[in-house]
Amino acid sequence: FLSPFMATTTSARRSVCSTRTRQIPVRPACTTRRLRAMASSPPTTTAPSWTSLQEQASATLEGTRIKDQISLRSQGLGTPHVANKLRLQDASDESEIRLTLYRDHAGWCPYCQKVWALIEEKKIPCRIERINMRSYGPKPKWFTDKVPGGLLPVIELDGKVVTESLVIMQLLEQEFPGEPFGPYGPAMLPGPGDKKNLAAANALLKEERNLFGAWCSLVFRPSMPNLFNKKSQALGAFEAALTKMDESLASTPGPWFLGGEHPDIVDWQYVTHVERMNASVLYWKGVQIRGSGRWPHIDAWFDAFEERPSYMATKSDYYTHVMDIPPQYGPGYEDGGAEADKIRAAIDGKTSWTLEQVDASPDIEPYAASEVAKGPEAWRHEAAVSLTGNGEAVARFACRGMGEPGGGQYSAPLADPLAKPDLEWEEEVGSALRAISAALLDEGGPLAGREGAKAARELAIASREAGRAPGIVACLTYLRDRVGVPRDMSLPAANQLRATLNWYMELME
Repeated sequence: FLSPFMATTTSARRSVCSTRTRQIPVRPACTTRRLRAMASSPPTTTAPSWTSLQEQASATLEGTRIKDQISLRSQGLGTPHVANKLRLQDASDESEIRLTLYRDHAGWCPYCQKVWALIEEKKIPCRIERINMRSYGPKPKWFTDKVPGGLLPVIELDGKVVTESLVIMQLLEQEFPGEPFGPYGPAMLPGPGDKKNLAAANALLKEERNLFGAWCSLVFRPSMPNLFNKKSQALGAFEAALTKMDESLASTPGPWFLGGEHPDIVDWQYVTHVERMNASVLYWKGVQIRGSGRWPHIDAWFDAFEERPSYMATKSDYYTHVMDIPPQYGPGYEDGGAEADKIRAAIDGKTSWTLEQVDASPDIEPYAASEVAKGPEAWRHEAAVSLTGNGEAVARFACRGMGEPGGGQYSAPLADPLAKPDLEWEEEVGSALRAISAALLDEGGPLAGREGAKAARELAIASREAGRAPGIVACLTYLRDRVGVPRDMSLPAANQLRATLNWYMELME
């Protein structure tokens, strides 16, 4: 189960799809047939080849960095990354590795994320196997034979299978002790004789469960009518739990729960769900956590996490989260109002995925400082590297937008690993994606109006005049809505690609 951006062959690949609280309908077969009937011959205007675009993308500063990391990754080296399958760390070769991690393909699962990030933080040598979540694809039989319940995450340590994320994290610290008790990165638990911090850790872990429960009550249950314009009981309880968390962070020096210079097991236990709270409470309830100024120590805590490659490699974006949360937890319940609707439209990309906006860090979802430091040119180049690196497969995947559904039953309604692309559109969709790649690689991007953007405009107009625009738009929309973070690329790169796809589709109007 691979993203088309990460596939290793040119065949059309399955992709994680996303969901919202309202079902997104599958294009009716009659609509697809009507679009086909409306179309005439494909335009003759062409775009640069995938090979030339790939060479151009790889020659950029960001492309060279990515290419070097891909080479290191193939050897089990390099930085933390979603595509890693082998992490040698300080091991001399793979035969020394005792640990295998089984995590979800798409980076949706918060329990997988915390184990995965902790392993990276501690630099534990590890093999990584990616397994479908039930919400978007079938699990292989060999995995369910090994893990009858099929739940993730799972580790296999010295041949023993262990489940449950908190148990796994505790076991990893025991088997791979960190400084000052052992060589495996920082220690994730207080020392055996540190009764004060052990008691504090246990109390904080209980508070995390209270916060989690308050979040579930707020987001996944209908709100009670607000007759007197007062805060709902569920929102009040959730905000009180956040305030408790903020006070706990404030009570120790530095950004972390137990003080010290690094996150420990308590921080990792909290962060993956609080990351999802940032997105979901804003989207469904119109309440901003991070950046609101109400919980400054939570803001500082996230800022500190974003300085750590172990976290950044696993971090998702609000759009991906609000679409992957309902298949895992159930539908989120929206609170109405113009301001809440405005926020949802921004997270959905309806008002935010424009070239005029994506060169700056969004107010509601700020980019990490390390991402901002790279700048828009690098973001565009990262998107171009991802797109051109497997362009033919991506084009075929996008042709599912004019294809036929495969009939799989998954709780994420757009997850359809058996869908059949309509390859009648492959040449034109491929040309459009090559033109989009060229515009991304232009100095200054598509809005600069340079050679790539001009050629893209000509091709888009030719497609419109040939009556092919509706089918191409259907395919590009299908792709745009399935760009996932961190699975496919970083958030700034994803927004550049989403916006450039929108720009190209607008050229065909």
